[in-house]
Amino acid sequence: MIRFLVNSALLGLAGALLMGCSQLAARTDLMPSDKTDAPPKKVSACEADADPDQNVKLDLIRKLMDSGKLFAALAHLEDTRSNSLQSIYLRAEILRRTNRTEQAVALYRDLLGGCMAGKGYHGLGLIAGRDSKVSEAVSYLQKAEAELPVDVSVRNDLGYALLLDGQFDPARNEFLTALELDGGNSLAATNMVLLLLATGKEQEMQAFAAQMNIDAATVEQLREQAEKIKASPGNSGKQAVLTSSP
Repeated sequence: MIRFLVNSALLGLAGALLMGCSQLAARTDLMPSDKTDAPPKKVSACEADADPDQNVKLDLIRKLMDSGKLFAALAHLEDTRSNSLQSIYLRAEILRRTNRTEQAVALYRDLLGGCMAGKGYHGLGLIAGRDSKVSEAVSYLQKAEAELPVDVSVRNDLGYALLLDGQFDPARNEFLTALELDGGNSLAATNMVLLLLATGKEQEMQAFAAQMNIDAATVEQLREQAEKIKASPGNSGKQAVLTSSP
């Protein structure tokens, strides 16, 4: 949902709400949901295929996914005949992003017992968020964070789920961590603006938005989302308190 630009993953008020600036749901109004401003990460030995040639093919599949060619990516993935953990993960990601949720959930669960458990929990958290199961999303994403503490997307998505759950201070901490890990992450920056708007921190929001070069049009879009978050059943009437501003 925003990976943070203006993401296409803002959840919806209950349905649309869960995706604000995360990928919890599939947003289409703000940020490209499954994309990130961060440079591509190297695949760890745990995630790599044992066959170097297969890794070359998996790199091609990732590029197809990044360009939005998900069905082509799945066709190439099937052609590899690979059963590596990375192949399972990529297949789960494609199935999730093409709304084949049950199949994706089964594959994410297959990752939980190994060295890619964090990726599995992250995927399960995103699916729970998209289904407006906020508490379940928080639980899965906290487990993902325990496995992948320096993963910016996990931090950002957990922060967004916490925001929707009315846990404003913990959400703020996640967004700040994401920003310190990757200062150019526009999704985390946008989510921080959303948090400040949802908690009535107008002056802090204006200063932060200016510092991060977030334009007025984006701020207004986020303001509308903040109003929906404040009006949601879990947050209605709740006093928003932040211990400090960014």
